[in-house]
Amino acid sequence: MTPELLVTLVGSCLSAGALIVVAMINRDAKRSAAKADERQARREREARLSMEVMAATLDLADVIAIAVSGGKTNGNVEEARRKAAEARAAYMDFLRDEAARAVAK
Repeated sequence: MTPELLVTLVGSCLSAGALIVVAMINRDAKRSAAKADERQARREREARLSMEVMAATLDLADVIAIAVSGGKTNGNVEEARRKAAEARAAYMDFLRDEAARAVAK
C-alpha cells in the first residue's frame, strides 16, 4: 500500500465519519423539533379549553348574580350551567388524554 493510497483511504474514512455524525445530529434536531411542535399544539389546545372554562365561569357567575339580585331564576341560569358543564367536560377529556399520553411514554 502506497502512502498516497493510505492518505486517500484515511481521508475518505474521516469524510464518511463526519457525514455520519452530521446525519445523526440532523436526525436528532428533527426529532427535537417534532416534539417541540407537539408540545406547542398541546399548549394551544389547553389554552383554548382554559379560555372556554373561564368564559363559562364568567357567564355562570353573571347569571347567578342577576338571579340572586332579582330573586328568581330563568333560562339564562340553565344555559350558563350547560356551558359550564360542557367546558368542564372538554377540559377533563384533555387532562385524561394528557395523562394517558404520559403513561404511554
